[in-house]
Amino acid sequence: MVIYTLPQPNILKGSSYALLAFFLMAIFGVLTKSASVEGSIYWVSLLTYATGLALMFPMVYKEGVEAFRTSHIGYHLGRVGFGLAASLLYTLSLREVPLVNATLLFNAAPLFIPILSLFMLKQKVSMFTWWAVLVGFIGIVIIIKPTASIVEHPGNVIGLASGISLAIAYVFIKMLSPTDSIERIVFYFFFFSTCIQLLFLPSFSDQPPSWHTIGFSLAAGIAFYYAQMSLAKAYEYATAPEVGTFQYSSVVFVGILDWMIWKQVPPISDLLGVLLVIVAGFLIMKNSNLSKKVSLPISPYDSTNSNPFEN
Repeated sequence: MVIYTLPQPNILKGSSYALLAFFLMAIFGVLTKSASVEGSIYWVSLLTYATGLALMFPMVYKEGVEAFRTSHIGYHLGRVGFGLAASLLYTLSLREVPLVNATLLFNAAPLFIPILSLFMLKQKVSMFTWWAVLVGFIGIVIIIKPTASIVEHPGNVIGLASGISLAIAYVFIKMLSPTDSIERIVFYFFFFSTCIQLLFLPSFSDQPPSWHTIGFSLAAGIAFYYAQMSLAKAYEYATAPEVGTFQYSSVVFVGILDWMIWKQVPPISDLLGVLLVIVAGFLIMKNSNLSKKVSLPISPYDSTNSNPFEN
């Protein structure tokens, strides 16, 4: 059993690691979008997850195989299935809509967690949270513009589906958090995601990725892995609600990068929708006990110790 020594709380260090993590997630979005320009989404995803898995092996070697045993493989597979779906849908949406829209809708997961937990976990949700969810959904409607043309241009709907899938994955993480350390959860996520995608390799073997796709996908995997580790460090020094406050900074980062690289600026209506979703997500994470447990799926602590997802 691994025993962690908890460092003294330090909001400055926690905030710095959180900002670094969400900046790396913005870089991950940029690299993923660049990788998918020429290559298939399959190769982009496989190479990204395989890179993350490879970077986890030193930790597995150091901690030993015993530290990664689990008796809840079903929950892990549920987390993997919806987490991988969220990632694939996010990558697909990047081809159809501006990076800001795709990233915002991907990060809209906190809006769906109260609804999912009401039905999946039978947890009570406060009226304040429901009002915040309503504000967020108004923002989503403004962004996706549900008209007849949405069938021809489904990018925003695909992005929304990625956020819903991510929210379900978060619920599975909550189910796992009492018994499995976050390192174990992340390891199985990378491991099973890579294995599942390898099953489809014969179908894509005659469509090898270009060096452009390989390079950007490997870089995306590195950014994704270190974003996970930076968030883990953030939780060593700050609580989940404090770290969660910075979640939507990734939307600001991608907005700047989208403008610098692709010269894309969302219309005013989209920016209004983005603002409403950010405000709603922020309120949910700051005022809901639920958000303190599952707003972000990263924690460095073993379940036998103080867990920042718990009050």
